[in-house]
Amino acid sequence: MEQSKGVRTTHPEYDEMLETWQRCDDATDGEKEIHAGTIKYLPKLAEEKDADYQSRLKRTPYFNAVWRTISGLKGMLFRKAPVVEVPAAIEPYLTDIDMAGTPLDVFAQDTCEEILTTGRIGILVDRPPMPENADGTPITVAQAEAYGLRPMFQKYEADSILNWKQERINNVMMLTLVVLKEEAALNSDQFSHVCEDRYRVLDLVNGVYRQRVFRIDDKGNDEQVGSDIIPLMNNQPLNFIPFEFIGVDDVGPDVDTPPLMDLVDMTIHHYQVSADYEHGCHFSGLPTLFISGYNADNAQPGQPNKIYIGGPSANCLPDPNAKAYFVETSSNFTALRENLNEKKAEMAVLGARMLEQQQKSVSSADTIRERSAGEQSQLAGMAQITGMSLTKCLQWMALWSGADGDVKYEINKDFVPASITAQELTAYVGALQTGALSEQEFFVKMQEKEVIKSDVTFEEHQANVQIKAPVLQGQAPVNA
Repeated sequence: MEQSKGVRTTHPEYDEMLETWQRCDDATDGEKEIHAGTIKYLPKLAEEKDADYQSRLKRTPYFNAVWRTISGLKGMLFRKAPVVEVPAAIEPYLTDIDMAGTPLDVFAQDTCEEILTTGRIGILVDRPPMPENADGTPITVAQAEAYGLRPMFQKYEADSILNWKQERINNVMMLTLVVLKEEAALNSDQFSHVCEDRYRVLDLVNGVYRQRVFRIDDKGNDEQVGSDIIPLMNNQPLNFIPFEFIGVDDVGPDVDTPPLMDLVDMTIHHYQVSADYEHGCHFSGLPTLFISGYNADNAQPGQPNKIYIGGPSANCLPDPNAKAYFVETSSNFTALRENLNEKKAEMAVLGARMLEQQQKSVSSADTIRERSAGEQSQLAGMAQITGMSLTKCLQWMALWSGADGDVKYEINKDFVPASITAQELTAYVGALQTGALSEQEFFVKMQEKEVIKSDVTFEEHQANVQIKAPVLQGQAPVNA
């Protein structure tokens, strides 16, 4: 039997998916991370020496179609402002939803970006422990807010959610355990940057929500940091864990396959073919001198036994039958070039699949309009799920603040106006991925097709959507 890892124990689905999540993160982050993955993404050749492998690795470019696709899809999700309704009491929280200066809409964009990358994220709605008055009574909500003790969102990426359990309580499936990995600063002075791993355990004990924090001591054992925390809502313990899992098409803890996994795999395949192409170009790029019929070891006395290439020196070959000639490849690696171009074309199709419709039949003009708008697509489903989850988190925040009123957060699902076809969209996404269109040119095209409002400037759109333009090897930034 495997020895228990204590608080570091991971869920079987976590173990199964961790490598996939890392692969998606690396493919999205770009060439630096792909190169750092070495043989995981670029296997060694037979009997290849380490120095030769490192040289081949460094001259192999990585074409980051994954980030370009995520950037474009996120832009479509937030081309229209989300619909937000909250009680007036918590409206001020929306400009700093996580107590780290992040507005709610930017938090939502980051959430969608992570779901598009790994297919999974978690949000904890939390509030710092409430102190008591001198007479032992709990402080009021107004007093807590004066101290900065108010509800907030905390986002956890897929590889930080180590473990979870569900149980049926009162005939309802409820979370009873969530284990989250965090970093804590251990700065010994004002200049150091020392951190250690901490593990936040959320659980239900006899129907009461509890938090505990652990570290690993020098002997490798679990050590609790501080005492148990029993959060209170309206001066009462919670009977649920205020943690929301968000996936591609559901809100439960079950793990989804990342939505762009096929695209990630294709970019890795493209990277490996690029290595073959660059390797061939490297070794055949310069003509090679060949000399036949001459043996330097048998040169006549007084004759040179060195061969010179270029410069003022002359070569004397004592054998009149000796020949010298340059050899160069007559091929331009057509098969490899065509393979690379085919994979780029496939990337454009795979990147646009998030906008494909789930229903196959078309029965009316209204259905055609819905399909062209992407309202039945996987991306639309993700927008709906994410909006529902953020609505629930805002409801918890309102309850924690004692605020009454309607709560709603809806993300745009009208991605593709009727003025643009699926074929055109696929072509534009492909052009953005390949660099044939810059981000600004793509923005102009989307405005022409009414995907983006005409009164929005490129700079405003970048600020709203936080589009990051990747720099590919050998290219200037596309928005320079």
